[in-house]
Amino acid sequence: MHLSVHKRQKLINARTTKGLSRPKLAQLTGVTFEHIKSLEYGRVNPSIPLMFKLCGILEAAPEDLFEDIVRAQ
Repeated sequence: MHLSVHKRQKLINARTTKGLSRPKLAQLTGVTFEHIKSLEYGRVNPSIPLMFKLCGILEAAPEDLFEDIVRAQ
């Protein structure tokens, strides 16, 4: 069984533009490095609090970083 994974390139780009490594972003958000990687590769979705914490750190809107799960109205 093949599982298709949607890579969240905008999330990756926002992190790298800020000069943050996955471990550093994980430290700032209180999650593991592996969780950040899973978020970036679309294997998991963030909780609402984590999504807003990431958006604050990366200075981006939820619909920009997580366009696959957040629809702008």
